[in-house]
Amino acid sequence: MSLEKYDVVVIGSGMGGLSSGALLAHTGYKTLIVEKDDRVGGRFSTEEVEGFKLPSCSILIETGGSIERVFREVDADFKVNPAPMYYWIEGKYYELPTKGRVRALLGILGNIEAERAKITGRIAKEIAVEKVMGAFRRGVMERLTSRISFRDWLRQYTDNEKVLDVFQALIVTIHAVNSWELPASEFFAFAAGGGGGIGAHGVAPRGNIILAESLVGRVRAKGGEVWTNALAKQIKVTGGKAKSVVVERGATEVEVEAQVVISNTGPRKTVELVGAEKFGEKYIKEMNERLRPIPIIGIFIASDRPLTDLMGVAMVVGLRRTCFLMPMSNICPELAPPGKHLTATWGAPLSCLDYMNVDEEIGALIEDARDLFPDFGKYGRIIKTVAHQKDDEHPAYHTWPGWDLPQKTPIVNLFNVGDGVKPSGMTGLPSCAETGRIVAEEVKKRFKPQRK
Repeated sequence: MSLEKYDVVVIGSGMGGLSSGALLAHTGYKTLIVEKDDRVGGRFSTEEVEGFKLPSCSILIETGGSIERVFREVDADFKVNPAPMYYWIEGKYYELPTKGRVRALLGILGNIEAERAKITGRIAKEIAVEKVMGAFRRGVMERLTSRISFRDWLRQYTDNEKVLDVFQALIVTIHAVNSWELPASEFFAFAAGGGGGIGAHGVAPRGNIILAESLVGRVRAKGGEVWTNALAKQIKVTGGKAKSVVVERGATEVEVEAQVVISNTGPRKTVELVGAEKFGEKYIKEMNERLRPIPIIGIFIASDRPLTDLMGVAMVVGLRRTCFLMPMSNICPELAPPGKHLTATWGAPLSCLDYMNVDEEIGALIEDARDLFPDFGKYGRIIKTVAHQKDDEHPAYHTWPGWDLPQKTPIVNLFNVGDGVKPSGMTGLPSCAETGRIVAEEVKKRFKPQRK
């Protein structure tokens, strides 16, 4: 077994791993990122299917927040096409402003009620915009210490099914769990801090992998390295410190010594790489009690003509499972072959705690597609379905909002990054980038880069 030495070894090249690795390399740490797949990015990557460029999971990329901050700090290229946000309600699209979206969506509901009288039930004056917004503000102040779900909290103010459906679409789009499962406190924390996921968004014109490779380029430009097809098999720990990572590269193994090890594989996998006995009973107990990986369902539709003229993304209200749709090639034509079009829809299964019936859940998405796109049956066909169970290798997130573990572990120089250790009030890709930034700052405080 050969031996190499670095200041920092990062296991996994998702957004959290790339962010921490790029930031540390930029500061002068000799950094190695190891990725078991043949391409970088993890769930922030791109795969080609029949000439279409499909995201491996994450579709929307927040602009002006944690992600862009990392790219700007390390001088990496950051190009995305803007994707305005809409609501789809009863066959119509309603654009939402970048700010004040909660207030705006309630206003949209009121307009539909007044103009078309097609909403089931009636939005009474006592649950008008100002009252619900006032309730949000009280919720933010109280930060609700209980585990009451957001839907149960909202039912205190309305039992209007359309209002409940609107927030179901919003919460699944942002948090990937159902409104009856998300703790109300997590929604309030998100709303209070901007949440890193409700502002402006865009789509990478040539796929997420171009952005991931931009960060890889900055690591290498600063003397670091990124290995693909490199499987981390073990983190060796002695005396409460991580000493090295054993990496399998093809037919050979390399032991990489490092001052710091950062894992972007999820807390549970990190424990497997080290051995549970090295963490102590308290940490293992907390991990087993807290972690709740999130399943996800989605479909990618290829078509010979656009299925919608929407030039943005939409949260979908009131259908079976679909809560989010994006006509990807309308925003970025480069994602589809010439003359072809690409559309994606996503949702959450009825329960994010239980194992799903994949056929039933995907079937519901397909039925939704028929309702969303009148020409789906004539011009469209599904080129890929996504159905990740809660314990699959690539869940939507490694845990529900509010069930995260800390980035620090009981092993003094071993850290986790990614969406299993999210800061409160953050979610999705922005939360992964932010964990990378937090850990990079901690490393810079506690460990000095080696000097040649």
